[in-house]
Amino acid sequence: MRLGSSSNLDTPPHRPAVLVVDDVQANLVALQALLEDMACDVVLARSGNEALRELLRREFAVVLLDVQMPGMDGYEVAHHARRNPATRDVPIIFLTAANNSEGMVLRGYGSGAVDFLFKPLNPAILRSKVRVFLELHAAQRRIADANTELQTAYTELQTTHAQLVQSAKMASLGELVSGVAHEINNPLSFVLSHWDTVRRKLSQLEPELPTPLSVSASNKWQLANERLREIGPGLERIRDLVIKLRTFSRLDEGERKRVSIRECVESVLTILGHRLRGGIEVETDFGFPDQVDCYASLLNQAIMNLISNAIDAMSGAGVLRISTGSRGAMYSIVVSDTGPGIPAELRERVLEPFFTTKPVGQGTGLGLSITYSIVRKHQGTIELSEPPGGGTSVAIRFPLNQGQTVNVS
Repeated sequence: MRLGSSSNLDTPPHRPAVLVVDDVQANLVALQALLEDMACDVVLARSGNEALRELLRREFAVVLLDVQMPGMDGYEVAHHARRNPATRDVPIIFLTAANNSEGMVLRGYGSGAVDFLFKPLNPAILRSKVRVFLELHAAQRRIADANTELQTAYTELQTTHAQLVQSAKMASLGELVSGVAHEINNPLSFVLSHWDTVRRKLSQLEPELPTPLSVSASNKWQLANERLREIGPGLERIRDLVIKLRTFSRLDEGERKRVSIRECVESVLTILGHRLRGGIEVETDFGFPDQVDCYASLLNQAIMNLISNAIDAMSGAGVLRISTGSRGAMYSIVVSDTGPGIPAELRERVLEPFFTTKPVGQGTGLGLSITYSIVRKHQGTIELSEPPGGGTSVAIRFPLNQGQTVNVS
C-alpha cells in the first residue's frame, strides 16, 4: 500500500489496485486499514487533481471517491475521468455524508458513478463491493490475456500458413525448373556430342581437300568453320544455364549439405534474368569460403527473396550489389540496391508478416518475413541498413559451423 502520489515502480504489474480519494486524512487512514488485507494495493489521494494524476499513472480496479471535497468535488473528478479514453472505464463508487436524495444520486450516476455508499460506512458492505470489483478486474485481465494469446496464436497460424504456401510455390517452381532443365539437357547432350564429332571430322578432312580451292569453295569452307566455332560458345552457355537451373531446383529442403554460395547466387540471377534486362547493373563480390554448410533449397529461397525485393525497389534502373564471404566465425550474404531506401522507423516492421511498403496488390509482405525464418533456421540474423550512396542493404549472417551459436557484436 502507498500514500499519496509516491512512486509505484516497485509495485507488481499484475497486482490490482484501489484508489481512495478523500480530503480528510482520518478518512483515508480508516479506509486504508479497512482494505489492507484484501490482496490489493491501496492508493490514497487527498484531492481531485491528485486523483486524476493517479488515474493516469496506473490501472485501478475501482475508485472510492468522496463527493464533498474543496476545489474539485467528486462529480467533477468523475466527469474528467469519463472524458479521458484511458480512464473512462474505471468503476467509481461515490462516498458521501450528504442526505440520500434522489437528485444527488441521479447526478452521481449521470457523472459516471456505478454505485453510492453513504457515511457512516458499513465496513462489510464496503469490503463486499470492493471485492466484487477486484474479482471483476481479475476476470477482465484474464480475458485480455486470453485474447492476446489467441491473437498471437492466430498471427502465428497465418504466418505459418503463408510460409507453407510460399514453400509449396517454391517447391513447385523447383520441380518445374528441374523438369525443364532435364528436358533441355537430353537434346543438349545429343547436340554437343554431334557438334564435337562434326568439328573433329572437318578438322581431319581439311588436309585431304584438293588445293588450291576455288574462291567459292574456299569462302564456303571458311564460313562453315566460323559458324561451327560460333556454335560452341552458344552450346556452352546453354549447358551452363542448365547447370544453374538444376542448382536452383534442389528439392532437398530437409537436408543440410555443403554447397557453393556462388552457384546459389548465380542460379537465382539466372532465374530472375528477365527482370534484370535494361537498366539494372549487377555487381558481385564472392569472398572466401565459397562452400558453406546450409539448407540449400531454403537458402536459395532466401537469396531469391532478397534479390527480388532489391529489383522491385529500383523500378527497372539502378545497381544491384551482392557480396558474400566470412568475417570471423560468421558467414555473410549482403544484397544492396540503389532504390529509394526504407525509412529508419519502418526497418524493424518490414520483418513482420504481411507488412509491406509496396502499393496494394503488388506485395504480400511475406518475402522478408520468410527470409527471416530461414535465417533463424540457420541460427543467424538479418539486418537492414542504408548504404553510403543511398538505397537499402540487407545482410544475412549465420555461423559457418552450424549448431554452434555465435555472438555478434
